[in-house]
Parts: sequence; structure tokens; C-alpha cells
Amino acid sequence: MQLSAVLLARALAFVETADLDPRGRIFYPELTRELVQRYQFQGFPQKMEDFDEQKGVTFVGGKSGDTVIEKFTIYNTGILVDTRVNTLVSKQLIDEALQWARAKFGLHYDPGMIRRMGYVSQVTFHSEIRLDTLHVALSNLAQRVTSAVSEIQGQKVQYQTTTIGIQHDVLLRKYPIAAFTIQPRVETSLSDGKYFSEAPLPTDLHWEMLQQFESDLLRSNAAMDVKTSRQN
Repeated sequence: MQLSAVLLARALAFVETADLDPRGRIFYPELTRELVQRYQFQGFPQKMEDFDEQKGVTFVGGKSGDTVIEKFTIYNTGILVDTRVNTLVSKQLIDEALQWARAKFGLHYDPGMIRRMGYVSQVTFHSEIRLDTLHVALSNLAQRVTSAVSEIQGQKVQYQTTTIGIQHDVLLRKYPIAAFTIQPRVETSLSDGKYFSEAPLPTDLHWEMLQQFESDLLRSNAAMDVKTSRQN
């Protein structure tokens, strides 16, 4: 398995912004001006309606050192940072920004105020895995679909299992969490062995689970091949 690219490394720190500014002393236009200057944001709030924390006060196209900040959003219940590096880096940027605002504006902040963290990781990768070998029931279903559709179309149309989705019951949560998915990368042939995966996990843990999945699947396929060979 070879990592192709990190497409999204999102970290979301759950903290009430009212607690960060308990006396309402921070003037948003001044904060915006200083944030833009510090992180070189190319897109930022400019009208009063842009400062709605329920919708999200969003800054885009910034930079911190060698890290490009894709998005920095302030909500009334949390702060979100998107990079394409690693969720750990995104999380560190949130803490760095809050520490800076504490020194600059007297923000009432300590790391313990963050109740919990949320993550979304998106990566593309190359692998030898074939999702149609996950289970014989899926292979049989794909063969039956291939046969039926080919007959209807009058030409061979090959179907196979291409997507895995692991999801929680979204009706049991007010705010759903991202699913864990693996699927072929768009605009690539299935034979290219290039995949896209999204997970509600830190980048490193996401990658670790993908590697373990590949190892488990390849090992299972090898054992099945040995069993089939002995039977023959």
C-alpha cells in the first residue's frame, strides 16, 4: 500500500466561544484583521452577516510556517481547521491560534476547556486489494448482476464490489459523524488500483487501519487460494 495524497486533514475542537470571551470584550473586526495579518488568509469575513458563529465565521487560504491552512472556521460551539498535512498538525494549529489570541486579546483559554475533538481524514492510495474478494456472497452477487445486465444491454458489462462503507446509526445522533469508506478514486479505472478513503479519525490512525485492512484481506485471500489448491 502506498499513500498517494492527503486530501483533507480536519480537526474540530469543541469549545464554546462564549466561554473564551465571557465578557464580550473581543471586537470581531479587530480579531479578523489580526488573524488575516498573522496567517495571510486570502478569504475572510468582510460584512456583518459574515460574523454569524452559528453558520461559521470562515477564513480560507492561509499559511502558518510551511503549512497551508485550507480553512479556519469559528463556530459558537467549536473551532475547525482544515489542512492537507495531518490532523495532528490541524489540531496543533487550533491550540496555537487560541494561545496567540489569549496573549493578544486576553482570550480566556486553557487547553482543558476543549471538551473533545472531532476529525475527518481523506486520503488516496494505491493498493493491490480487490474489494470483490471480500466474501463469496459478494462475488456471486456481482456475477449474477453482470450476467443479468449484460443480457439486458446485449454486451458484456462487468460488475464487481467497489465500495466499503462502515457507518453508525445516524438517527441516534443529533450531529452525524462521517462514515469510514473505501472506494475507487474517481476518474480512474478499477484496474489502476487507486482508492479514496474517508474516516472520522486522526490521519495516522486512519492510515494504520487501511494498512491493517489490506494486510488482513491479502492474507485471507492467500489462505483461500491454498485451500482451493488443496481441494483440487
